[in-house]
Amino acid sequence: MDDPSAMPARLAAFLAEAEPSATAVEVHSYEVMTGGYSRLLARAEVEWTVEGERRRRTFVLRGDPPPDRSLIHTDRAVEWSVLRVIDDRGVRTARPHYFDATGQQLGTPAIVLEHSEATPFLTHVAGGGSVDGLEEQLAATLASYHTIPLDVLPASLTRPASWADYLSARIDEWREAADHSAEEIPMLRYVAAWLDAHRPPPAPLTLMHGDLQSANLLLSDDGEFVVLDWELAAVGDPREDMGYFKAVAQAAPPDLLDGERAERFCARYRALTGLDERQVNPVTIAYFLILGVVGTVRRLLEGGRDYARGDNTLLASVFNVGSVVFGGGVWLPATRQLEPVLAMMAAAEEGA
Repeated sequence: MDDPSAMPARLAAFLAEAEPSATAVEVHSYEVMTGGYSRLLARAEVEWTVEGERRRRTFVLRGDPPPDRSLIHTDRAVEWSVLRVIDDRGVRTARPHYFDATGQQLGTPAIVLEHSEATPFLTHVAGGGSVDGLEEQLAATLASYHTIPLDVLPASLTRPASWADYLSARIDEWREAADHSAEEIPMLRYVAAWLDAHRPPPAPLTLMHGDLQSANLLLSDDGEFVVLDWELAAVGDPREDMGYFKAVAQAAPPDLLDGERAERFCARYRALTGLDERQVNPVTIAYFLILGVVGTVRRLLEGGRDYARGDNTLLASVFNVGSVVFGGGVWLPATRQLEPVLAMMAAAEEGA
């Protein structure tokens, strides 16, 4: 997929088979895109004839890199099945069109998506674009997929037995991250113990994006967010998406979940989902700021470990371990600030 000389012919053959109503398929341009954190990305300009009419389309290909160049390992088939469901339910995302499940035609398992003309959110911000009101739009975006019934989600997504079991498993991931790191990091075990001792009120499990951050958001002309990159989608606590967004925003602002914006976000989200003020508030979001990054932490440390073993040749795997160190500078102060507030919330819960 990363060979521009061979891909136009391969893509044309794939599309001719995947879209039987199209004839005379021509790929006019094919370029590898930069910015893909974990997947290979490419954009292609395609022209074909449908019902006697010549049409032009722009597609984005999203596929797996070779194993020794992969920062994290995820399943394109699972991602494809999630994309099909959320697109069908009206969630704003890059529309999925075709899937090469085996990689025989496109060189690697790959999803072919419709190219979105929306503006990357970070580009909007860097250009001086306003963020006024976008916290409420973010709430509506999250609610659009957090309210999808679990029974319509793909069977490939594991359903935890209960919220308590789910939270325990996520907290245990911090311990597993410590176990599988190339070197001992005591901070990870401290964070796990702290999270276990200060659990928030439960919330219904939902579909969560798993990597909700500014870099995975586009802003359309009508002011709505378009959400990209669903490879880490899972069934879990919806507040993880909120906490993860806030965590990444500490390094890549703006933080739409800070101060009064956080209050407006929470109020809008509660109105759209029916969750109450105990469940969704700036304090619980801050708790999940810590918990919600564990999947990324574990994968980054596994990448560093694989590089140390010679199973991974990406220098980025070593560089990204530094993100865990940066994260510690956010998580540890957060535990100290949250502890008295969470204790008060727990006492109030018991009194009620």
